Amino acid sequence: MKFFFIKSFFFFLFTGLAIANENIRFININYIINNSEVGKNLNKLIEDKNKQIQTELNKIGENLEKDKNKIVNQKNVLKKEEFDELAKNYDEKVKKFNQTRKTRTAEFNQFTINSKKKIIDTLNPIITNFLKKESIQILLQKDKIIFGDEKLDITEEILDIFNKKHKKLKFE
Repeated sequence: MKFFFIKSFFFFLFTGLAIANENIRFININYIINNSEVGKNLNKLIEDKNKQIQTELNKIGENLEKDKNKIVNQKNVLKKEEFDELAKNYDEKVKKFNQTRKTRTAEFNQFTINSKKKIIDTLNPIITNFLKKESIQILLQKDKIIFGDEKLDITEEILDIFNKKHKKLKFE
């Protein structure tokens, strides 16, 4: 009798898992963000914006280095008060530069986060509709899965739908 009970228990357990398994899929959101038309445009925009910021900061840094060398070269020629005044002004410029760099970096990071969030927000209704249409009950992130049958991966299907519906998004 115990054997029958244990056998029945495992039968129903595995039957339930087999049925549930058909309603589980996984997706790679990062792949969609990076490989969609919108994502590729965003990546180019991020790269261009980063280069612009780096060029701007490097130019300011070079000017500060020139100012520093000029002050150091004049150290023996200037009076102590004049030298101290130049050094004080230089320190203020360095503080301003560091603040500018910090601000620009924070703005860039915030732009990147907000832009990727906008893609995800645009992607969510597409995924939701797909899940309803295909009667999928559970959707997992591919990064969290150790092993999985590639037939359960819906990344390419969602990417195709997303590319058809959204060619461009405006990022601010």
